[in-house]
Amino acid sequence: MRAARLYGARDVRIETVERPSAGPGELLVRVRAVTICPSDWRMYADGHAGGIVPSRPIIQGHEFAGDVVACGDGVVAPTVGSRVAVEPSWPCGACDMCASGRSNICRQVRFPSFPPVDGALAEYIVCPASATWPLPRDVTYEEGALAEPLGVSIHAMRLANVHAGESVCILGAGVIGIGVLFLSLLRQAGPVTVVEPIAERRRWSADRGNCRAVATFTELVEVGYEADVVLECSGDSSALDQAVRLARPGGRIVVVGIPRDERITFDMSIARRHELTVLFSRRSHGTLSEAVDLLGTRQVDMRSLPMAHFPLERTEDALLLTGHPGPYLRAVVVP
Repeated sequence: MRAARLYGARDVRIETVERPSAGPGELLVRVRAVTICPSDWRMYADGHAGGIVPSRPIIQGHEFAGDVVACGDGVVAPTVGSRVAVEPSWPCGACDMCASGRSNICRQVRFPSFPPVDGALAEYIVCPASATWPLPRDVTYEEGALAEPLGVSIHAMRLANVHAGESVCILGAGVIGIGVLFLSLLRQAGPVTVVEPIAERRRWSADRGNCRAVATFTELVEVGYEADVVLECSGDSSALDQAVRLARPGGRIVVVGIPRDERITFDMSIARRHELTVLFSRRSHGTLSEAVDLLGTRQVDMRSLPMAHFPLERTEDALLLTGHPGPYLRAVVVP
């Protein structure tokens, strides 16, 4: 099969590799769409993920959907021919975190595209049957791939515990920030304010309904703005400090974005005096079926998101586009 393999920083090669086989409890999936996450670009640009350097060339890509083409022993469903979305966080099921119901922070989690597990920027990938969910006929593979970042938004909103009528501020209008926006509106939160420096993303956000969008957080600080809940979805290194300054006393902050810097700072005096609750969100957690249902019922409609499409041979172009945020919300690779 063809695959895009990362050999080191900014070194992606399209190669022919052996097609994997489904083992017990696993599926072989023909990949039909992969959406590129900013974390994919960071690994491409830096040659490592959070300081972990792959010991061999690795296939990236963890937001994907496709067709089941083979089932391993013991798999009853989904069957061959099924269209599926995939949750890419594969817990061990045996550690103390899994036993306590917190499998998203499993101590032995396997995550495709994170060393040493190969991801989906290839024609085929093997994944646990338990990590898949059927796609409705009118949900595209591209939308199915976006079920993963939408799941991240769902988990973050669960942690935020947003109630109807509460004011919400979202830092960053990438795909996860847009997911949080959709979910905030579904919960009848309001008003919702989005901070996004890219004009096209700002305009797209402001068109969603009970939402306003501004370019910088200083515009809000200057008018004394405060929010009940602030969700940091940008990954900018200064964003947590901004969130602390935008949350009202007694407010809640959920940190979803992953900063490129390993260490960041914020104004502790404000956070302490205002008795803020700050939670850090880790990926998604049992959200795949809900995400697919929201997409299938169009309660969350990702069809109008601006996307750029690339064949597998242009994976590097898709990664480079992701590293220079602009009007496109995601680059989509079709293997």
